[in-house]
Amino acid sequence: MKGWTSTNLAQNQTSKWTNVNQTVRDEKIGILCLQETHLTTDHKNQIDNLFSRRLRVLSTSNPTRPGNSAGIAFILNKEIINTADAKMKILVPGRAAVLSVKWHKNETINILNIYAPNNMNEHRSFWEKISSEWTAAHAGDIDFMMGDFNITEELIDRAPARHDHESATEALRDLRSTLNLQDTWRLENPNTRTFTFSSNHNTLSRLDRIYTSTRHLNSMTGWNSQISHIPTDHHMVSTRFAPPGLPHIGRGRWSWPIGIMKDESLIKQIVKLGINKQQQMEEINVRDGTTNPQKLWITFKKEITDLA
Repeated sequence: MKGWTSTNLAQNQTSKWTNVNQTVRDEKIGILCLQETHLTTDHKNQIDNLFSRRLRVLSTSNPTRPGNSAGIAFILNKEIINTADAKMKILVPGRAAVLSVKWHKNETINILNIYAPNNMNEHRSFWEKISSEWTAAHAGDIDFMMGDFNITEELIDRAPARHDHESATEALRDLRSTLNLQDTWRLENPNTRTFTFSSNHNTLSRLDRIYTSTRHLNSMTGWNSQISHIPTDHHMVSTRFAPPGLPHIGRGRWSWPIGIMKDESLIKQIVKLGINKQQQMEEINVRDGTTNPQKLWITFKKEITDLA
């Protein structure tokens, strides 16, 4: 997020948290992981007061400079998922935390939110601490790991192409191996180049990624990387998780836009069509497969739908 834009969230309509709320609503996002939030306790309270009807926010901040550095947050959409039993375990304050939330059939999924250090020399100890803290917690497997990793693992993920700090990369791979996580998008798109961050030095990189458990390989769909409506210098990366056994949800019933109900010309045409169909029904003497009220009703609905 690169900070929160304004100290007065209640009055400033350009606040990034207004954009967060709108993005979660419009994109129908169940869980949004944010990095570099810079949230203080006061900011968190303001956010809860403003957006608690739709959002539940779980966050952790930099212990010494909460309003100026680091900070991560899980944004839960109450309209889509059950947030009542959601819990967060902090592994590295302001930089790594795990969200545990109930999913389909009361199963729990664990999501690791990451904001890695910019200093490559700090990476090995950072990834090792995450591994040791989670192992000691005995809280199950990690299903997803996502965030701003400030490092890439593959040459193709930088332009100009180059290898990243070897020790830092090895430490990240060791953690992935321990947690049984993979870069599923890269595995599915081995030759595709996409970037989520552009630096001031005219370089591009895929710093923002979503790793998934190997057991979810066939449950991921709708991978996307796009410019976010939330003002930031990173792209938003997203995917859809559809584990086996989920009920199929269709497109739903078509309905008229409420606004056209005030269109008097349209209403007059519909009334005229309705009267005509009613007369046709009254004139039916013998019902058969082609002449009956049900067929006329279907025709009527199609005609008014075309009008709308």
